Amino acid sequence: MAGLNFENIGDKFLEVINTKEWAELQEKFNDCVDIFVLGHGGNLGVADHAAVDISRLSNGTKNAQAPGSAIVDTSLINDTNFDQWMVQWVKQLTTGMTLKQKKNSLILGISSSGTSVDLIKALQWGYSNDLMLGCITAQKLVEEVPKLSEVVIGAEYYHTAEVLSLLLTYELTHGSGKVCPPIGSNNPDDLKRINSDTIEIKEGFPDELKNIAVDFDGVIHKNSKGFYDGTIYDEPLDGARTSLERLSEQYDVVIFTAKAKPDRGLVNGKTGTQLVWEWLEEHDMAQFVTKVTAEKPRAVQYIDDKGIRFTEWSKYWDEMK
Repeated sequence: MAGLNFENIGDKFLEVINTKEWAELQEKFNDCVDIFVLGHGGNLGVADHAAVDISRLSNGTKNAQAPGSAIVDTSLINDTNFDQWMVQWVKQLTTGMTLKQKKNSLILGISSSGTSVDLIKALQWGYSNDLMLGCITAQKLVEEVPKLSEVVIGAEYYHTAEVLSLLLTYELTHGSGKVCPPIGSNNPDDLKRINSDTIEIKEGFPDELKNIAVDFDGVIHKNSKGFYDGTIYDEPLDGARTSLERLSEQYDVVIFTAKAKPDRGLVNGKTGTQLVWEWLEEHDMAQFVTKVTAEKPRAVQYIDDKGIRFTEWSKYWDEMK
């Protein structure tokens, strides 16, 4: 009997964390102090679990809360209405906050259908009150919310969406420089980063025909001093912007770089993926790029300053002489 379809959850995880939207959400998560995690139905449980572990693993640097109590939720729904109960909950928790504290707070929504009116209302209230906004959702929200970092998973099943949403909240914690410990390791001195993703193998990949993979250092970023201090310090190579624009007219441009490795240390409080996206924005190239990844992506061609076109081993050794 075939097992439950988890929609190649490992692939989806890697696709999500290498998007511009994810980099934006990660930056907000890193910058915030208070986090209000919101969801309803099954995602109310996901939100409650996420809030507990974000606070626990952040060692006091972040205060995450979720309306996990059924008494609280039903009371708020009774006192207001279903559309407004999340707004009322966030209002209660932010009462007395200074403007600076609100600006250092993040509303993190979790949705499957994208139609959760109560969540959308809470995000809209957050925008009106200067809170940072993020959302992890299986399907795009049915209403636009200004300044929202919306991460769309693209899952078809609730079980995939809920499991992956919780996993992504751990990735946010990991991306902020905190450790997600192995089971049984409760001593902080023993905690190590664990980065082991099991990826299902799919039969055939249509993105092989639509992706073009472009190395970052030495192809887009001049990188004249090599690794240097870990920052992205140099200017673009001549013709890089024009070439990315031309490539994007025919392909999905995927940048692959070791800077995006999840176990790479933070530089100035930011992940390598964040730094790459910021540099691309600064040099007006981000709009031509579909994703940034540390993995070798499936692609029709690879553009790499250190690559050798392989045809057969005898020719390789001749070329290396």
